[in-house]
Amino acid sequence: MEKVLTVENLQVSFDTYAGEVKAVRGVSFDLEAGEILAIVGESGCGKSVTSQTLMKLNPMPPARILPGSKITLDGNDIVNASEKEMQKIRGNAVSMIFQDPMTCLNPTMQVGKQLTEAIREHKNLTKEEARKEAIRLLELVRIPNPEQRVKQYPHEFSGGMRQRVMIAMALSCAPKVLIADEPTTALDVTIQAQIMDLLLEIREKTGTGIILITHDLGVVASVADKVAVMYAGKIVEEGPVKEIFYRPQHPYTRALLRSLPTTETERKERLISIAGTPPDLLNPPVGCGFGSRCENCMKICNEEQPEQFAVGENHVASCWLLHKDCPPELRGGAK
Repeated sequence: MEKVLTVENLQVSFDTYAGEVKAVRGVSFDLEAGEILAIVGESGCGKSVTSQTLMKLNPMPPARILPGSKITLDGNDIVNASEKEMQKIRGNAVSMIFQDPMTCLNPTMQVGKQLTEAIREHKNLTKEEARKEAIRLLELVRIPNPEQRVKQYPHEFSGGMRQRVMIAMALSCAPKVLIADEPTTALDVTIQAQIMDLLLEIREKTGTGIILITHDLGVVASVADKVAVMYAGKIVEEGPVKEIFYRPQHPYTRALLRSLPTTETERKERLISIAGTPPDLLNPPVGCGFGSRCENCMKICNEEQPEQFAVGENHVASCWLLHKDCPPELRGGAK
């Protein structure tokens, strides 16, 4: 299939009063047309910084994309693109659905006007043609009575409806890549399921590649094609969704999955948590970022960054436990 996005060795730092925060430390992945890639991990692992860098939304300064980073989006070099070039790329080649639609929609403007803004910016359409396109987009995201809804304001929509409007705005110029940054965080479980079904339907209809940023592994299991697990600014494991859920190889991935409740969990049973805290990225560890929290940490884990080991078809993990010389009794679930 056609690759619409290639990220190689992405490194992003923030210059703060306390020093350089190395938020993203060598992230690489590909996205194909019509594919859903889920990037998962706990808060502060670099998921949102990675996604925002794809659109150059992080203010520079304090953010810096370090030399050696490469982002190719639908043939465009993002790293070296000017702000003027990015204005043509954003919304056109890549769009984003943000976490909180109420803070992203202008409360003083009708929804239809906010939709037609992006359409008229990137497409050579008249005002009436743009209005009809806005109505079509609201129909696409299953908003009833779109002819009336385009005249309404954001406060007249429910939370789920506002998120649908954000999806319609993101799709207005038929982007090759759609980034969904925690799109269901503020929604109840029923509406979450509807939004995820909608993303699947859009993928089928448009062939758009989708990057889903989330910490909800339940959502990932139902919609993603492949999963990238991030920790301390790095991707520690990546593979097809079934491989990640049924054959997790990195201790962090296994710890995340153990923390999920299951149908067999007793009502009063305590959920398993991951002991310790993530490392300070002002002074990232020399070795494995998860070493201080890993039950099977070895001496080499604190001295060297682990290599990336192939553990299956299109399935890789960065952990010294997967090295051929590692004692079998230390490997735990890794094979």
